[in-house]
Amino acid sequence: MSTHTNITKRKVRQKNRAGKLFEYDRYILHYKDPATSKRKMRRFNTRREAEEARNDLIKNADGMKRRKGGATPTLKEAVDYWLDSKKGIITDHTFHSYKQVALDYITGQMFKGTTAEKRSFKATGVKPLGANFVQMLNPNTKIDEISTSEIRMWQQRILSVSSAYNARLARKHLSSIFRLIEEDYELRLARMPSRAGARHRRKTRKLLTEDQVKLVLDYAQTDKKWGVYYAFVFLTGVRPSEMLGLLWEDVDLINGRVHICRTQDDKGGLKDCPKTEAGVRQIPLNSLLLEMLKEWQESCPRFNGKLYRVFPAQGSADGKGSGGKLHTDGRFLLCNFRNRVWYPLFDKLGLPRVSIYAARHMAISFLQAQGVEIGLVAKIAGHSSPQITLQYYTHAVREYDGMMNELNEVYGIKSKQENDILARGSSVQI
Repeated sequence: MSTHTNITKRKVRQKNRAGKLFEYDRYILHYKDPATSKRKMRRFNTRREAEEARNDLIKNADGMKRRKGGATPTLKEAVDYWLDSKKGIITDHTFHSYKQVALDYITGQMFKGTTAEKRSFKATGVKPLGANFVQMLNPNTKIDEISTSEIRMWQQRILSVSSAYNARLARKHLSSIFRLIEEDYELRLARMPSRAGARHRRKTRKLLTEDQVKLVLDYAQTDKKWGVYYAFVFLTGVRPSEMLGLLWEDVDLINGRVHICRTQDDKGGLKDCPKTEAGVRQIPLNSLLLEMLKEWQESCPRFNGKLYRVFPAQGSADGKGSGGKLHTDGRFLLCNFRNRVWYPLFDKLGLPRVSIYAARHMAISFLQAQGVEIGLVAKIAGHSSPQITLQYYTHAVREYDGMMNELNEVYGIKSKQENDILARGSSVQI
């Protein structure tokens, strides 16, 4: 099967949340979808990525024919079809969250109650006294019969029993389901409504200043047991699950790089599946972190006589934790790292407690503030697109309390303190 493709280069200009304008290149792969014969496009950060995608497309075009037409599925069938398409592509934890949102807020019934009551109902199936259940969307309705107005009312029903965050998440999943069914069944489905309800607003993440981060890193160099653990997060911007899943075979101390290719799950198991496809990446190490890792390699606990995890539990030399449980691979659970290492660090230094993810946020934002090309920052962060980096990982990394004083110069005014300083200066006899 012949597949016509074309790659074009496009300059993209975008402002971050601080108002600074960034410019970067995007490479667009134009092609005809082997399944639907419709023109489509995919965006990439580098020409090499676009060319690799083009070659894969041409190579696998004959095997990429998907379902065309067929009986229109019900909403329940569409949800099951969508969930099946996600298996093996995303992590088990992410798949479970997708399934939970789909079954609870798209095809299920929900009631207004506390988190404990909802958790108890899911576990036991016993309905709380006085609970008023609200049906979400009808799972037996043909998906092409669901209208935009019905989706709008469905969003309102979610808001009546849950938060704006869950309403946004359910809408996002329903939109993904609709797009998949449109492609594979060649149907035209209802559009998602605009302004369907109250918007979920992210809480401002608590962060440290540059001076406070410097204090943490200075202390890390004197902390021979845990210092490299928290310094690594601040100096690489990796996700906590990526850090705890790092193995020594992924660390290149000669060339000063780490290869991020796996994550650690909630139970300490290793998954060769980062959060996104872009999560597989190489991260360069700065001189400080490289020196700390070389020193740490000499004293890092061995398991079965060999170096394995870069950041293992340190209950004892053989990996036995304080509870007496023996971990043969040195797994260090995120909750234990947070409570035994992370929070005690900030308490000891007299700093406000911030989340582990905040260290990632600051590393990414500081790189942007130093003028590093946004496409490179997105690669280091493991983002599939620079837009994500600009939208969610930018904050004012330097103090700017005096910024509004610039208006004084425009209006020709001075504060009382400035006038007093000028008055004292003019009274000095030369």
